[in-house]
Amino acid sequence: MSYSWVGSRYMFLDEISVTEQKGIHIGRYGGNTLSGASKNEDGLIVLQSESGNGRLAVVLDAHYSAESAELVVDQLLDHKDDLVALMEREDAFQQIEPYIISLLSDAAFRAACHQVKGETALLIVYQRDEYVWWFSIGDCIAYVLHPELAKLGQYALNQRQFYEWIGQVNTLDGPVPCYSSGRRQLRSGRNMIVLLTDGIVEGADREYEHAPALYDSLYNEHSMSVNLHRMLNHLHTTGAYDSATIICWEYDHNGEAAMPSDQKPPMQAAEGEEG
Repeated sequence: MSYSWVGSRYMFLDEISVTEQKGIHIGRYGGNTLSGASKNEDGLIVLQSESGNGRLAVVLDAHYSAESAELVVDQLLDHKDDLVALMEREDAFQQIEPYIISLLSDAAFRAACHQVKGETALLIVYQRDEYVWWFSIGDCIAYVLHPELAKLGQYALNQRQFYEWIGQVNTLDGPVPCYSSGRRQLRSGRNMIVLLTDGIVEGADREYEHAPALYDSLYNEHSMSVNLHRMLNHLHTTGAYDSATIICWEYDHNGEAAMPSDQKPPMQAAEGEEG
């Protein structure tokens, strides 16, 4: 399964869109025209592997024009079949990062970047079973929401990085390419993976800038569709100017997650002490 969109193709001005692609929920809002919104420069891609075990999501937030977002979307989609095949491989978590960097470092792609108007932030998250990998250039944000993590004040996968882009100004194309990446094991039970552009957190009242408020708005007893409608409607009614894009899905990890050795269940601890 694959799905893609760029805001220049349909802007969603004064309009809320919430859709589902095989368990992956997508929310889009183009901004309130009464506040001056007149364009949408966000973009996204969603891919699922043939088995359905692997999920890859991309969000982009361009400025000056949507050309840079369009360029990145086209580059990734041109290699969609290879990406989907990679998502199924046993060594996917070792190979996906160098493969993505190779696509974004391709000579023809780098040359095309210099010809577009503007540049874009880029965030990619790949999840298979109880592990996630993320790759970030710029200020889009990814979260893993889970009660154990929230209790400790941990929400975001990545830290927003300003002054990083792909496009006419291309910080991946410098003498030292600049980006962030990482891997994370999901917790036992219900995990929610979330990607969003800064229009979500920089709304008129900045309600969702605070991660606990975002957590409460998404991780609750309501459906994802209901929650996304409520969030995007809140942006509209408070007069949000910027376009906002969010992708989220759930993964229920039935196995055990890593725990400190002095907090293992009694039976597991006893087994580890034998011999």
